Amino acid sequence: MEFVNTLEKERNLIYEPDAVAQADEDIKIYAEQAEIIPFEFSAPHKIKIRKGDGNIVGIVLIILSVVGFVIGITFCGDFFQPLTENQLDHSLTAKIKGGFFSNAAASFITTSLWNLSAFLLGFSSISQPAVFLLPVIKCTGTGIMLFSLIKAYGVLNGLLTFCAFVLPSFVIGTVLMLYICRCALKTSGRLFLYISGRDTASRLNELYREYLSKGLVVLIGCFAGGIIDALISLLCSNFFVI
Repeated sequence: MEFVNTLEKERNLIYEPDAVAQADEDIKIYAEQAEIIPFEFSAPHKIKIRKGDGNIVGIVLIILSVVGFVIGITFCGDFFQPLTENQLDHSLTAKIKGGFFSNAAASFITTSLWNLSAFLLGFSSISQPAVFLLPVIKCTGTGIMLFSLIKAYGVLNGLLTFCAFVLPSFVIGTVLMLYICRCALKTSGRLFLYISGRDTASRLNELYREYLSKGLVVLIGCFAGGIIDALISLLCSNFFVI
């Protein structure tokens, strides 16, 4: 029927000039009815991480470190058991008489273990809470150490001992750990986005290569920090007698 109607319309266009206007109107109607709406292929949604977000994460990690340090000092004796004087004497004796290489190795191992813990958490998609908890735990232990030194040797001697034999390693190790924690949070978040289908494998592989290079930089920093800590201990050991 449609073919017959088409032939009739073409005949009318030839033999009946008055039907031209009606044919044009019919063509417009058919064109509107047959209008093709193109199908839009949407590309995978790309997550853009703003540079400011990394700064906010860094500030949060610093605040958590300070909170942990304050918790260690404030609640030591009530919720945490302080170190005894014998334990402190043994630790400081090893620090003062241990020698350069022994102190450097001990500082390197301690700092590396903390940073290795944070680094490995970056390979998990649900490790963000644990990464945020690491600075709190580390700095709480340092706060307990300061409280124990003050309790055992008095305020002045305790502070001097802390600044000479604990603070250098603590500052270097904490700065490195905050840096690797920030990188671990970024990598863990990207892995979560990839698992949920919101990021591509190529971007994730590129991020992992960058993450491994940053881990190597932190490891070198731990080695350099161990040397610096050993040098400071060596210089200060002549001024302290246990």
